[in-house]
This record gives sequence, structure tokens and C-alpha cells, in this order.
Amino acid sequence: MATCGCYVACGRYIVRLRQRNYFMFGFLKKILPPPTEEFFALFEEAANNCTETAKLFCRVSDEGISDALLEEARVLKQRSNGIAKSALRKLNSTFITPIDREDIQSLANLLNKITKRIVRACANLHIYQVESTTTEIKSQAANLKEAVDELIPIVRLIRRTSHVDEATNLNSRMKEIESKGDDILNQTMAKLFSNTMSPLDVMKYREIHKDIESALNCCYDVSDEVLSVVLKYS
Repeated sequence: MATCGCYVACGRYIVRLRQRNYFMFGFLKKILPPPTEEFFALFEEAANNCTETAKLFCRVSDEGISDALLEEARVLKQRSNGIAKSALRKLNSTFITPIDREDIQSLANLLNKITKRIVRACANLHIYQVESTTTEIKSQAANLKEAVDELIPIVRLIRRTSHVDEATNLNSRMKEIESKGDDILNQTMAKLFSNTMSPLDVMKYREIHKDIESALNCCYDVSDEVLSVVLKYS
């Protein structure tokens, strides 16, 4: 009986020890920073997805919208949403992060917003039954692609926060692209309201152009956010 009681006591001790170790492991997992690669890899994955979406919109501007291209756009949007949710879930389960929490949340949301704005422009082309795109939409698509191509080298700078000069130069480059986009939009708006189109067509094209401009502005916002992070940690 004494031996049996000893076994029971030892068993209970082992169970309590395992429970304590499990608790400590979970606690340490939350308070210790995750491998820096995890957040940064998600940013780069999101930037790559933006690039694929911008390429798709260039195809749409050349070929016109189709069911197949629209489905591709929806898949890219779903992927973008998934990446953003992964970043936010990881953020919510981590106490200590490689950069400030608000910077991680802002970058994840901005990169997701770029893809969503481009996909919305594709969807509106389909909804409004725009069979052939205009020269202005093609110009905006090319300008947007130019901006999105800068995103990957920009987000990679978060890994190298000592490269202030490179971050500043890339931010200036993005500002030039955005300013060029503003000029294209202003010329486009002037043409839309020059009484050469029906009011209904003006409303259709205005919304599509605004979606593309919004995506372009988000590209500059990403660049600005990254520059802010680099300056903060340099």
C-alpha cells in the first residue's frame, strides 16, 4: 500500500511538473519576440501579391475585362486578405515585436489595401460593362505598375534599418511616380468633364480612375511608413 501511494504521489508530481512546464513554454512563447523573418516575410509576400495584381490590371487595360481575368483578380484579393490576417493574428499572439506594433498593423493594412483597390477597379470595369479601356486607364495602369514595382525593395529595407540613404532615395522615387500619377489623373478628370461624354459614362470612368489613384497613393503611404520605421530604428 505504501509503495502504491508513493507511485500515486510521484504521478501527481509529474503531471503538475508537465503542466507548469507547458504554462511556462506558452508564456515564454508569447513574451519572446518571434523570429524577425516571420513578419518581414509576410510584408514581402504581400508586396509580391501587389505586383501580381498590378500586372493583371495592365493586362485588363490592354485586353479588356473578362470572366477569367476577374476570377484571377478575386483569387489575388483572397490571397492578400489571407496574408494580412496572418500578420494580424501573429501580432495579436506576440507581446514583443521586432518593430512597433502600430507599424506592423499599418504596413499589413496598406499592402492589403493596394491589392483590394486594384481588384475593385477590375470589378467596376466588369460591373459598368466597360468593353474597351481608354488611353487614360492604360496610362494609369502603367504608372501604377511602376509604383508597385518599387514596393519589394522598399519593404525589404525593414530588415536593414541602418540604410537610411537608400530608404530616403526610394521614398523620393516613389514620390516622383505618385506626382506623375497626379498629373495623369488631373488631365483625365479635365477630359471627363469636357462635355464629350454622357453623364453616366463620366460617373463610371471617374470611379475607376479614383480606384487606381487610391492604390497609387497607398504605394506612397507604404514608402513613407517604411522610411519612418528606418529612421526610428537607425
